[in-house]
Amino acid sequence: MKIDIDAFLQSLPIMAVGLLGIFIVTIVIILGIYLLKAVASKSAENAESEDDENVSADETSDEKKESAMDLMKEREKTDFLKEEDHNYISHDL
Repeated sequence: MKIDIDAFLQSLPIMAVGLLGIFIVTIVIILGIYLLKAVASKSAENAESEDDENVSADETSDEKKESAMDLMKEREKTDFLKEEDHNYISHDL
């Protein structure tokens, strides 16, 4: 097996352009993700401030409504910490 050094040296610039293209595309994707994250967080802040303005008079600012996700996490914690005999596969261990 013989390696053609001249052909390899001629293909190096082509491979370098391809590698540079990969890096450029990766950087563009990363910057796009950061941009979308910034836009989404600003829109969420705007929506939250509008919700705060629309709070009724009987609700105080100290009270916070728990989200469904918070309630699920709390229930999972209590279910996990609760020991029951039927949770074990074998009592021989």
